[in-house]
Amino acid sequence: MANFKKKLICTLSILALVTLSTFPRTQSVPGSSTATAFKEGENSIIFIGHSTALIHLNGTNILTDPNFNNWTVIVHRGREPGIKFENLPKIGAVLISHAHRDHLDRWTMEQLPKDTPVLISEGNGDILRDWGFTDVREMNIWNKTAINGIKITAAPANHSGSRNSAFADYPKALSYIIQGEKTIYFAGDTGLFDGLKEIGNYSQIDAALLPVGAYRPRWFMKSHHMSPDDAIQAMALLGAKEMIPIHWGSFRIAYDGIDEPKDVLLELVDNGSLKERIHVLENGEKYLFG
Repeated sequence: MANFKKKLICTLSILALVTLSTFPRTQSVPGSSTATAFKEGENSIIFIGHSTALIHLNGTNILTDPNFNNWTVIVHRGREPGIKFENLPKIGAVLISHAHRDHLDRWTMEQLPKDTPVLISEGNGDILRDWGFTDVREMNIWNKTAINGIKITAAPANHSGSRNSAFADYPKALSYIIQGEKTIYFAGDTGLFDGLKEIGNYSQIDAALLPVGAYRPRWFMKSHHMSPDDAIQAMALLGAKEMIPIHWGSFRIAYDGIDEPKDVLLELVDNGSLKERIHVLENGEKYLFG
């Protein structure tokens, strides 16, 4: 019965993607005309688009789930990256939450120096080695590593980590706790789950990068993609001081529109106590730690 359910869901996933591919192509929306100036020495996060963010912490640049491609699977990009790839600073490490193609993009990865340290879930490392990367760090949940004195801990996520299956139990998807002068949580792709409270208990989180898009239809997406409302609940479970929404605005990979997650989130927090703590960044905009 369990196998039948997985096959049924997989079939529905394929049908959903085919349906999305027949939608009129999203009109390309420009990113920021000029990306927010990047300054050495500050602790900051620049939202590049989808789940790609440039974190500058303790003088080191960390890139999350890099995707600068114009396509993901059969879906065309709807908004330009906030920074052109060639304008990126030297990258000290790359964090890959899982191997789905919108998060682990081969074209983008092949543009990076092959000695760049790349963190990825256990069981997915050979993908990167086959692409020529020499410093591949396969992580299991609660494994730790260090990059230029920054401690990075792999944490759980409620999502599949496999390259070719949306529902395989192995490899796992990961999230990451990044600890330097500030502590940043990068969720990657996940549904809402109780384990977020354990992650919050691990360390006081100054800023959480939480996914808000690709959440409709809810009957299908709820277990592995957070909605804007879920992200607000996740922020509370984590005890995070601030939140930056990700996984929206670049690719329409579900039934919600490209800007729908942002619009719904802004409506939820309008005039509320969270308005000053949730920072909705357009592609290329920066959150600067105080």
